[in-house]
Amino acid sequence: MLVRVSSCGTLYWADGDVVWDDHLGHRQLKLAEGTERVLRWFSSWREPESVRDADENPEIGERLVRIARAMIRYEVLVVKGSHRQRREEGILRDWGPWGTSARAFHFGTRSLRETEFTTSETTAKTLLEKAKVSPPPSPVRPSGEHHAIALPEPSPEPLNTIGLGDALSRRRSVREFGEEPLRLRDLSALLTAARPTRPETHPDIPATGNVFKTSPSGGARHPTEVYVYARNVEGLARGAYHYDGFRHGLTPLDGKIDDDQLIALAGDQQWTGNAGALLIYTSVIERNQWKYPVSRTYRVLLMDVGHLSQTVYLLATALGLNVTFTAALRDELVEDLLGCDPANELVLGMSVVGNRLRRRPIRSGAAQDREPAPTTDP
Repeated sequence: MLVRVSSCGTLYWADGDVVWDDHLGHRQLKLAEGTERVLRWFSSWREPESVRDADENPEIGERLVRIARAMIRYEVLVVKGSHRQRREEGILRDWGPWGTSARAFHFGTRSLRETEFTTSETTAKTLLEKAKVSPPPSPVRPSGEHHAIALPEPSPEPLNTIGLGDALSRRRSVREFGEEPLRLRDLSALLTAARPTRPETHPDIPATGNVFKTSPSGGARHPTEVYVYARNVEGLARGAYHYDGFRHGLTPLDGKIDDDQLIALAGDQQWTGNAGALLIYTSVIERNQWKYPVSRTYRVLLMDVGHLSQTVYLLATALGLNVTFTAALRDELVEDLLGCDPANELVLGMSVVGNRLRRRPIRSGAAQDREPAPTTDP
């Protein structure tokens, strides 16, 4: 029999103990002193009894053999040709390019057959009791010392010029933008995607912090914060702003960058340097953690941004704007610009928005300028 260290586990240090996290088996095991030597010994296929040779002292050698046998039982060491080993080979083949951390997160947050779930009624009752001793976090980032700039109320007419079906079929990712400033009323309309749709969701009212908007959110938590970088917006000074959906206003931040810095922030994507505005999305994890203190909830944060960005796409389409979502960002540069802490507010992506590019007529005397054909999503 040949054994080797499992490829579906990771080691970490916690409270003075070395812990083996078997993300495939959903188990965490504290390792006894000396087990590190066993792990190193079986970095390649070897007979279990061979670990005696790891130490000249026969007593220590026998102890290492006993540790190895226990590790086999708990599948820290996997047997060559076993079902577990074949399963791990398949996972490495399929997940290899994404690395250990990606597959550890995915398999570590899978729901198993025996996973227990509570009913919505039980959850609601539990949260109401929890709120009495531990109030939920605010559903909007505090504005600080700055006063919010009120946005004009968007007119419903432009958004109703095409139907939902047309907006869905015309929606495209377009990476070209005209030089005309983005109208403030259009920016205001786009930001309604992050605006609460029910007045009773004011942060001072709901006991459990539930919020309802135009996009769905797991548990009505809406962890996504929206920031605006106004590059070329009428009536707005160039710079970074935080959007307050409850007050439908923009709070100025201290961040201001030039086009070269903007392009660097966006992963060197040159086309971002011609946009009218960038809607940057972060996720405040405590909003979801308060209701769902399990690691699987991280998946919901990613879905939340996807729901919201699609709503922005549809609004931009109805308004006749060009828009593209991108997650190719240099997180640290975004964090510096917005002043957010990556420990509790995660940078996840942004929508790049601007007016359509107007081209000169191809023939002299043409009645209308031509617009570029929109590019399709990758």
